Amino acid sequence: MNNYHHALREKKELSFKNQYRVLKTTFKSLNGFQILYPGTKISLEKVLRYHLHTSIHLDQETNILISMDQSEFKLNNTSSEKEITKEVVSLIGNMFFGSSEVSKIPFEKKNYRRKGMTAPNRKH
Repeated sequence: MNNYHHALREKKELSFKNQYRVLKTTFKSLNGFQILYPGTKISLEKVLRYHLHTSIHLDQETNILISMDQSEFKLNNTSSEKEITKEVVSLIGNMFFGSSEVSKIPFEKKNYRRKGMTAPNRKH
């Protein structure tokens, strides 16, 4: 069984030795990463591997994110692939280069209109 799943995209415009991040995780398979990321129609795996340039290394001793500059960030122990993905998205969103990547994840527009409510008048 292959435990290493390379990022689907690399960030080639940067001069780092590695043009992708690595999520080392205690999870044993990608099965749990197939659910949709909250607010999107995209799997957890695709958010990580495609949108955030992150390889996934399964069946590791601990949960760690290794950034493109090789900095290591220890992640919480969790029993949920969704929770670890949310933590990684938050962490990458606070990184200099990562913030623009997170902003490009195609979140669905929420419809906030409720029955009987109207939008406020806007002054131009």
